[in-house]
Amino acid sequence: MNIQLTINLILSPMKRAVMIAALLLPFAALSGEEDHGDEKTNSDEFVVMTQAMAMDAGVVAQSVSSGTLNIIKTVYGNVVTDPASLSHIRARFDGIITQVNANLGSKVKKGATLAIIESNESLQSYSVTTPFSGTVIARHANEGELSNGQVLFSIANYDGVWAQLKVFPNQLRAVAEQQAVTLSLSGATLDTFISHILPSPEEQPYVLAYAKVNNTSGHWPVGAALRGDIGINTIAVGMLVPKTALQEYEGNSVVFVKKRR
Repeated sequence: MNIQLTINLILSPMKRAVMIAALLLPFAALSGEEDHGDEKTNSDEFVVMTQAMAMDAGVVAQSVSSGTLNIIKTVYGNVVTDPASLSHIRARFDGIITQVNANLGSKVKKGATLAIIESNESLQSYSVTTPFSGTVIARHANEGELSNGQVLFSIANYDGVWAQLKVFPNQLRAVAEQQAVTLSLSGATLDTFISHILPSPEEQPYVLAYAKVNNTSGHWPVGAALRGDIGINTIAVGMLVPKTALQEYEGNSVVFVKKRR
């Protein structure tokens, strides 16, 4: 059995969604002989291959049905710390540090005693505690030193972080708060939404869109570069072609339609 593949030229994004069937293969895999067929049909080009050739080439035919076409804007950014989950801890009253219970990298629970200070005024000792559970990411306290109002410990909790996405002027009109966004990082994906949009610091030529990220898995480390696909519109279409079916042919986007002789 021979399979005839008709190349359908697609000249606009809307036409990409109106196809009867899509053949999922790279164009380079079409190594069969050309069949020009009826000389009167000058607008069509054909490639013919046997069923065996199609199977060897990994050709898969897929039916096309109606669906929703998602229009997206792709932006890029980084994972940043949630400001509400970062604390720089100082002593309430200046004094001598008499005991230190936490070190760099220590996992601490909310209310845990990080250090004990002997107040200069009352000469009584009191505890310096952590306001939430997290990890000690900085330590500037040693026994026998004076607290002197400095930051003694920095505590961070990375279970919740933010995606900080850069939105440039040519994208800004299409992007708004509460829009859905799919974040991608090293094979991991997450569906969330744009929480707020703020001007960039230092007058950079973009604004910053923030999306909350659940990082209990640890797959979204602070500082990592990520991609965000922001859903800006949806269109209901009668026939929807998978994106993987679109191929490049002579400068045009095309799909292959399976026909049986």
